Formats: sequence, structure tokens, C-alpha cells
Amino acid sequence: MAPRFTLTVLFFSALNGFAATFTIPGPNQSKANQVVEVTDASLDRSLSYVIATQTAAGVNLLPAQWDSKKEKLTFILPYQDIGKTFTGFATLGKPKTSLEVQALRGKETIEVSEVGETTRTILKYQDAETLPASVKEVYRRGGFIHPIYTPDQTLVSDSFAADHLHHHGIWMAWSHTSFQGRKPDFWNVQENKGRVAALGVDRVWSGPVEGGFTSKLRSLDTGIQPAVPVLDETWTVRCYAGGANARANVFDVETTQKNIATDPLELTKHIYGGLGFRGRRDWDAKAPLRFLTSEGTTDRKKGDGQRARWFYFGGPADGKSVGVAILCHPDNLNAPQTTRFNPTMPFVAYTPVHAGNTTIAPGSLFTQKFRFVVFSGEPDTLLLESYWQGFATPATVTVK
Repeated sequence: MAPRFTLTVLFFSALNGFAATFTIPGPNQSKANQVVEVTDASLDRSLSYVIATQTAAGVNLLPAQWDSKKEKLTFILPYQDIGKTFTGFATLGKPKTSLEVQALRGKETIEVSEVGETTRTILKYQDAETLPASVKEVYRRGGFIHPIYTPDQTLVSDSFAADHLHHHGIWMAWSHTSFQGRKPDFWNVQENKGRVAALGVDRVWSGPVEGGFTSKLRSLDTGIQPAVPVLDETWTVRCYAGGANARANVFDVETTQKNIATDPLELTKHIYGGLGFRGRRDWDAKAPLRFLTSEGTTDRKKGDGQRARWFYFGGPADGKSVGVAILCHPDNLNAPQTTRFNPTMPFVAYTPVHAGNTTIAPGSLFTQKFRFVVFSGEPDTLLLESYWQGFATPATVTVK
């Protein structure tokens, strides 16, 4: 198991009745992209706040945003070095530079972009089920993320890959399962034993700190007719602002599945099942792909089947190196989960069932959380570890 850390609790003191000062103690390990949540009943939810902090260059204003669900004020602390205390205050105002992460609902997709002096696309979510021309109906699919871009707008993902038409950017499905005496396979849809249906998008939001959406999916056992609904699933996708000089596009995918059947679904031991990622179409068997895990492994074969807090997967594109780091949250089942690095295809995955069987009982919930860091350039082990630390143990702020 990955080591567990206690969340840092911060204490506010009121400032002029509408602002609060606070200090975040220096961490034992560097943290990048901490999404800090502020709980303070004295802050007026109808007003706009910024987080002000003193730097050598003057006062820096960090955007802050209300989370309507959690009733908390959130902001991003871009980087906190070992032992370095962060001191600031929440106050009324707006950042000097206008910036917003916009999630826009289209006819078939949700597009999330960062809009400032320029506009850059972060990702698109395929809401409506779709099927390329001349492809068998069994492969029809929605409910996945593709395309996915680096800050310089280089594509890193693929969908409906010719060799595996059921691979789609970022997607979720279980492969080896047991249910009511049958063996549904929601991953390999060509077997006609199961599929995942896209049920639409519930909510879309935009803001100066994050933009995103929640969507609904359903896993169906199609090995019997009529098909039996087994799992209802909710995705919450949050894309974070990076600014004009962002080194990475950072976003979270949290999935919660509920067994809506009257019988348990057993997820049986296998080398994949759960989260999948399909890389660029030109990353074929001959492409010089790059791999790096939190354990320091760079060999593709040795990294396959390894438990890791995070891993990086990338390759060449447009004359440079691009890729994605996938971070596994310590709350996930069997964290750190086990990797799957396909030996020839640009396909990687995290799975909790490599370690053995698990069961989703009727009415019970199964939640997994992942963060994606998408960038151009070479992977840096220490920086990627700091992203994981920021994801796994962000500071929280509570006013008493």
C-alpha cells in the first residue's frame, strides 16, 4: 500500500470581517498543483474572492472559486517546496489577468478549454454514442475522453484504434467478471457479453480555478436478452487552470459505480480492467515510446504489472516529446494499483484486480480517483512525484 498522510489543517483569523489570513506549513515533500479547499462560514458565498500572497516581485493574486456542491472556496497552490511555508489571505477582488476554464456543452461533446489572452483546448468528452463509418454496430460507444491535448495543443490520445476499436482515449470498463452465473465483459464489447452505455451529462460548470462536468454511464450484461443493467456510474471531471505559461494540463477523473442489480458483481483477477488510456495513433510498435514509474522503472516490460503511485507514458509528436502522467489516488482499492503496459500497442492502464478478486455488492458503491498531467517535454521524476503529493495530500483550510 502507498503511505497514507494526514491532511494539513489550517486556521484562519478574521480580517476586517470579510477576509481571512492563513498559513500553510511547509510540507515534508514538495507538492505541485494542490487544490486547496477553504471552509469558513464568515465568507460570503455571493462575493468573489482571491488569495493574496506576498512575493519578491510584489503581491500575487491567485484566483479562487466557490464549489457549489461542497460550499467551499477553492484555489490552486501551484507549487510548494519542502519546508517552505505559504502565507496569504482570502480577500474580495479579482485576479489581474482574466482567465477561465470553460466547459461548453455541444451537440455531441463537452469541450473544456482555458480561455484567457488566448484559448487552448484541454480535452473533449464524447457524450453522445458514436460510431465511425464501416465499423460494426457492436463498437458504438460514448462516455469517454478524447481528444486530449498538451498546453501547446499537441494531441496525445486516440479513439477507435484500428487494431482495438474498443479503445477510447480515457475510458472505464471491467473485463473479467462473474454475474448471475454468466461472465459479462464490459471491456471487450466485440464478445457481445457486455457494454457500457452513455446516459448523458448532468451538470457543466466553468470558473477561474476549474471547469468540468458530471456524466452518467451504465454497464449492461448483454449475454442475456433483454440486457441486464448491472452498474450505474457517475464521472466527475475537473480541469484546472494553468495560466498562459502552463507546463501541463491537469485534470481529475473521479468515477463512482453503484451495483443496481439484485446480485453481486464479482470482478475477477486479471491484468487489466478499470481505467484505460489509449495513446496517439502514430505510436505504433516501432515508435520509441517512453515509460517511467514512481518506483523509477523506465523499462516497458519491467514496468508492466508493477504497483506504482503514478506512471508516465509518452512518445514523439511533431518533433518533440509529449505524454501523460496518470496518478493513482491512495484511497483507491489496492492502491498503489498495478500497471498494464501493453508490449506492442500504445495502451496503458491501472487495475485494482491484478491483486485478486473483489466484489461490488448490490446497492454498494465503488469509487476510484485519478489525476492526469499532460505535457510536452521530458518527464521529471521529482516533479511528477510532487504532482502526486499534491493530489494525494492537499492542504485543507478550516475556520473554527
